[in-house]
Amino acid sequence: MVTNSVYLKDGAQWVRVPVQDILYMEADDNATHVYSTLRAYTVGRMLKDVLDEMASERLERVHRSYAVNLDRVQAISDNGLHVGDRWLPIGRSYRPAVLQRLRMI
Repeated sequence: MVTNSVYLKDGAQWVRVPVQDILYMEADDNATHVYSTLRAYTVGRMLKDVLDEMASERLERVHRSYAVNLDRVQAISDNGLHVGDRWLPIGRSYRPAVLQRLRMI
């Protein structure tokens, strides 16, 4: 099931975050930091599990520690990509799928 938004825990409440507002996600042991256009959230689940739950066709794993919103990628270099003001690495095993999904000409 593909959704347009997800609910992320913020203190004592759950906050609705549109998937289009998510910039990237970073794995941190058994937690995942979700960075959106407004702020960052920490989810107490592994990155793989968070991606499975979000089930968005625009979120793509690019490294063992990172996933990005493909609509937010601004530039691609040989070994990384730029999302917002951050440079994120592309893992060698993820590179072919990422480049195909970005429809490079």
